[in-house]
Amino acid sequence: MNTLEDLYYGNLFPHEKCSKLDDEVKELLKLLNRNEEKLAATLTESQKETFEKYKDCNREFSEISEREIFLNGFRLGARIIIDVVNN
Repeated sequence: MNTLEDLYYGNLFPHEKCSKLDDEVKELLKLLNRNEEKLAATLTESQKETFEKYKDCNREFSEISEREIFLNGFRLGARIIIDVVNN
């Protein structure tokens, strides 16, 4: 089976490689969580609700951005292959 068929049939999971975090990223996530906990401890209930909405919007923005980056990278790779084949 070729790569495109593997991708079509769900045998490839490109996003899996992104989830393998190196130590630097793990430390950054720990720091992010620790600071979020400290901040949340100082907020009123109304402020916590606003902060949760902010985090939801930020998460959605990140998902859209990651998808677009993936698609643009894939398109660039395809253009490179086309150039190689045509020249």
